[in-house]
Amino acid sequence: MKLFFTMAFIIAACSNNPSDTVESIPVEFNEIIEAPPTAQAYPLSEKLLLSQDISQKLVRSGGINFQSEDIEKDYVKIKSMLGGLNAYLENENQNNDNYRKSYNLSIRVPSEKYDSLLNSISGIAFKVESKYSNVDDVTERYYDLQNRIQNKKELEIRYREILSKANQVKDILEIERNLNEVRTDIEMMEGQFNYLSKQIQFSSLQVQFYEELPYELNSPKKKGFWVRVFNALDNGWQVFLTVLVGLVTLWPFYFAGALIFVLVVYLKRRNKKHP
Repeated sequence: MKLFFTMAFIIAACSNNPSDTVESIPVEFNEIIEAPPTAQAYPLSEKLLLSQDISQKLVRSGGINFQSEDIEKDYVKIKSMLGGLNAYLENENQNNDNYRKSYNLSIRVPSEKYDSLLNSISGIAFKVESKYSNVDDVTERYYDLQNRIQNKKELEIRYREILSKANQVKDILEIERNLNEVRTDIEMMEGQFNYLSKQIQFSSLQVQFYEELPYELNSPKKKGFWVRVFNALDNGWQVFLTVLVGLVTLWPFYFAGALIFVLVVYLKRRNKKHP
């Protein structure tokens, strides 16, 4: 409160007598600039926080994993559900191999419609293998961020009021430095607040489902006798080609060996002629 009355006195003095400058009150400027942005320094924000309705803020998330009889048909059904619930597909992945086809969907759905979507997806599943839901109470964090942002904005306004009355370079630079720090804090906290608000408004649902593929001749899942014989012949041929290519790559050594052999034979014959 001492700092508040000091600042009020400064602003009133400057407005009553235009000839007064920052130079005559350097101590007060330093006190205001260095004052930490605590809740006690901002009674207005406390009143706002007390006057507003406090409602519980929850972040909901969950997932479901199930087996499908017709994966493409179920995929179309799930996508058709989203439009009616104002939900949207945030991310999707599709995987195919010799054993199965699968989808992995990340869905954002309005929190009040989360249960409806989860129950609808469960209803189309051939076999639900797992299902889970989590609820995180972020009420305290939500209102704490909101109050801190309001406090920082009030501090920014007060700095700007003081800056408009300052005319010494060193005081102007000091106030602008503090203004930049306050503005950076506001932008960072507003980013956190917006992200948290989105999590509260839209719940996250992970949907994983798959379809077992039927038996095929070239599938390694099941192998009959003739399939195994054919695979063995094919593997043998591939090994032969691999060895042949490997031998061809060693041609410099063959050439060097041939030169050494010719040189050795030549030296032996020469020694025999000239004992």
